[in-house]
Amino acid sequence: MDQIIAGRFETKAKADAAAAVIVRYVDRTDICIFHNNPPGQHGAPREETPIPAPVESDNPGLEEEQESAVGTALAAGLAAGAIGLAGGPVVALAAAGVGAYTGSLIGAMGGMGDTQSIQLPRLRPAGVILAVRVARPESEKHVIDDLRNTGAKDIERAQGKWQDGDWVDFNPVQEPHLIAA
Repeated sequence: MDQIIAGRFETKAKADAAAAVIVRYVDRTDICIFHNNPPGQHGAPREETPIPAPVESDNPGLEEEQESAVGTALAAGLAAGAIGLAGGPVVALAAAGVGAYTGSLIGAMGGMGDTQSIQLPRLRPAGVILAVRVARPESEKHVIDDLRNTGAKDIERAQGKWQDGDWVDFNPVQEPHLIAA
């Protein structure tokens, strides 16, 4: 496995400019530039665009959506109860079952945040990735400094397979190991 340092840029022109600085002390075949798709769109067919799942747990609109879902469930339960009263004992029993299920589901969902914290993996944002295979350990610090100085975001350290100038086993959904600033 090869040691790889990578950074994300907003444009290919900015990644190319950073590569022009790094190529002064790193072989050109040890530099790879490629585009990383937005989270949720890796491997998706071009004709369809999937709707990405929310990745932020502190989504400001999430509370409103949850309140809306609870309100909808309560209204559905009340409507089912009213239908059950009008429809007789069999329908009332079915409506009670639906109400019990809905109530238990809402209760379970509401209690999930009370006892455990779900830590979502950090996903790589979309952008142009400039990856550098570090063949000589003494050049690693220079690569990191040059990536920072040329505007790279999310600079990471990885182990990977480098072949013919490409990071061939790059996994876009693997959580990156970011290098502290």
